[in-house]
Amino acid sequence: MRARPVPADLSSAEAAARWAVRLDGDNVSDEERRAFEAWRSRSAENAAAYERALAAMHVFDASPEDASLDALRRAALRYQSERSWLGVRAAAAALVLLFAGLGALIVAGDGSNLFRGGPVASLYEKGAADYVTRRGEKLDVTLPDGSALTLNTETDLDVVFDGRRRTVEVLRGQAFFNVAKDPSRPFVVVAGGKQIVAVGTAFDVRLDQGRVEVQLVEGHVVVENAEPSGSASPPTRDSTASVHLNPGEALVATDKQVVRAAAEDQERLLKWRDGLIEFDNTSLADAVAEFNRYSAQTISIDDPQVAKLPISGVFRTNSQRKFLEAVTSLHPVTIEYRGTDRFALVPR
Repeated sequence: MRARPVPADLSSAEAAARWAVRLDGDNVSDEERRAFEAWRSRSAENAAAYERALAAMHVFDASPEDASLDALRRAALRYQSERSWLGVRAAAAALVLLFAGLGALIVAGDGSNLFRGGPVASLYEKGAADYVTRRGEKLDVTLPDGSALTLNTETDLDVVFDGRRRTVEVLRGQAFFNVAKDPSRPFVVVAGGKQIVAVGTAFDVRLDQGRVEVQLVEGHVVVENAEPSGSASPPTRDSTASVHLNPGEALVATDKQVVRAAAEDQERLLKWRDGLIEFDNTSLADAVAEFNRYSAQTISIDDPQVAKLPISGVFRTNSQRKFLEAVTSLHPVTIEYRGTDRFALVPR
């Protein structure tokens, strides 16, 4: 069997993950084993990275029911599908790239921390975030510090913890944060050029096409301009650019303006955590846009008069059919099918 070369541009951690998967499989050729030994003996860094990759695989084998690890598996599986890796165990090995950034500790047989060398690159740089939901999915996650997160549909989060701060970047979508108290390490959520700084509090962050919306439920947060990427310093305060939020308040920020106001109906806006959407005299255009976040079958409205029609009610995010039944019973509109996954609301 001809050995498949490991790309030369991979980091030690990435190459180690590939070797760990390849050697764990069947029908490993002598040529491949010689190539592996040559790579491992090339540097102490390569040898240490391979030990970390094996340790990561053992952690996954020993924790098949862990929800946080399952979220990481799914992130790596998405990366795997894009790069044509070699199966589910490839995902487990790839996650060696995530463990240090998440603050997980994998300990070698002698009790030493295998990640003593410091943080490694997140898989997001290679095309996958640390925690991912697809359309229509919802995910509950507990971070290493005890903070609890709930991810809404089509949400990507990147997580980096170190000794000075806890950072979560919302790359897209929406998440609710219930932050564990740790005064020595601020909890910072970065989204759309803004950062939300907290210690122990509960709040919701939604990033949608450059628009950042923050809903504060309890505690206190400061919303300010995000620090440059890669900054290792604790968050600093700029009173001219900071907005302090109190419970029940909301903030909406775009490139052009930042608006702080009392939340109109926070309980209604946060029903997504229970798998619900509530509309209160909402235009059909806005209601349809919200439902399209959750379903593979998209609804469109071409007629501006139909778009303005109001809708009220509570609907399950996974029950688009019930929503459409309500719309067609309340208003003189009908459904026009425009393909397998597309249909429109048109005048009856």
